[in-house]
Amino acid sequence: MTERRASWKAASPRTGPNDPERARLLEAARDVLERSGWWGFKVRSVLRQADLSTRSFYRHFDSKSDLLVALLQRELGSAAERLRRVTAAAETPSAQIRVYLTAMVDTAYDPQTAKQSSLFAVHWRELLPGHSDTINSCMTHLVQPLMDAVAAGAASGEVSSTVPSADAWAIFYLVAGMTADQAASRVPMPRAEFENIITPFVERAIGLVPN
Repeated sequence: MTERRASWKAASPRTGPNDPERARLLEAARDVLERSGWWGFKVRSVLRQADLSTRSFYRHFDSKSDLLVALLQRELGSAAERLRRVTAAAETPSAQIRVYLTAMVDTAYDPQTAKQSSLFAVHWRELLPGHSDTINSCMTHLVQPLMDAVAAGAASGEVSSTVPSADAWAIFYLVAGMTADQAASRVPMPRAEFENIITPFVERAIGLVPN
């Protein structure tokens, strides 16, 4: 198996992220992950779903974890773009911070995103040791709109933050961790109750004026 795999890779160099076959594998992986869960996720199930061969798989990925990281990167990239878009649409730094928090909470309570969030939220740390650069880059893109908003708020006097980047990361990890727990919970707390925990903490942490 090792020799065959090496020959495939030598004969077929890696293709770009927009390669149709790679996209097909990622779509199939997403379907299998949603259907089978993390522990039931098998490459052979992905190949069956995509109607592709093992050779096709190794043209793009070295292992199951590489496939999962690529899927995580795609999902987090979409989430980061959504956060950037909704945050940029708000008129003031304070409003940008609030809509960012709302969008983060959406990942746990919006039916379209909650299931995928819960699948990765519980297990993404297992991928970190071998893919730390990729995952850290994804996290930086997720937190960037909040960093920009906190920095702008500090400059305008709307918030009190001496180190906006550190404050933004602290808020992000708090909110991301709590939303991940709710997304993975069989019985999440009501959204209003959840937001009543998150929002006052953030307001106190950076001097954000309450609504």
